[in-house]
Amino acid sequence: MTHMKRETLNRCRWASIAARSPFSFSALLLAGLVLLLPVPVHTLGQNRQVITETGSLRGRIREQRGKALAGVKVEATRQPDTDRSPEAGSPVGTRTTESNSQGEFLLGSLPPGDYVLSFSLSGYRTFTTRRLTVTAGESVRLSRVIELAREEAPYAVIRGAVLQGVGFTMPNALVTLERTDGGRKFRQRTISREGGEFAFRLRAEKATYRVTASSPGWKPATQEIEIEGDEVRNIALVLEPLP
Repeated sequence: MTHMKRETLNRCRWASIAARSPFSFSALLLAGLVLLLPVPVHTLGQNRQVITETGSLRGRIREQRGKALAGVKVEATRQPDTDRSPEAGSPVGTRTTESNSQGEFLLGSLPPGDYVLSFSLSGYRTFTTRRLTVTAGESVRLSRVIELAREEAPYAVIRGAVLQGVGFTMPNALVTLERTDGGRKFRQRTISREGGEFAFRLRAEKATYRVTASSPGWKPATQEIEIEGDEVRNIALVLEPLP
């Protein structure tokens, strides 16, 4: 049988099938066309796209020149997009977490944008970063370790200058500070500097102190000072030459 005859026979068979079962043939043809249609790529990767729509910030916290700090509250405040938001300058959301025992922290599932981080812990000064940019699908690690400095307790200062006569400063004079109100015993000494200056740093509590300046060949000068709390008191001690 020649090639032409076989082809003619096949066409006749397909025509016969179509005539007997028009529905089956149409359905078969439609199914073939559906299989040939392209499948959108974004549909296949829809779940993956949801996962990578956010980013994260991570880093480490320690005491200034010291150990790692656990339990530090880390707050990320999202900043407004000044190109789009009419309310520029107002934050648009915050996320918080705490550092672990190694001082490490992780802020995950952050929408893309600019953030400012603040770090706070009782007994330490709060630290705030500059703007940090979070990009979808990326984890940003802070380039340096965050160091928190301890908060200083309030204090008082008694400071002044030792003078010889009127208007002449006296360096290298011995300046002694003593508490005289019957409270906790306290005594401290220092030497006046080049311009006659001296200073004492004390607890911020109510107390009375006596400050005495002395130098060989000069009559000592004394003054009593009352401290009420967190304040600075200035005095001048004038030495007179011995007869």
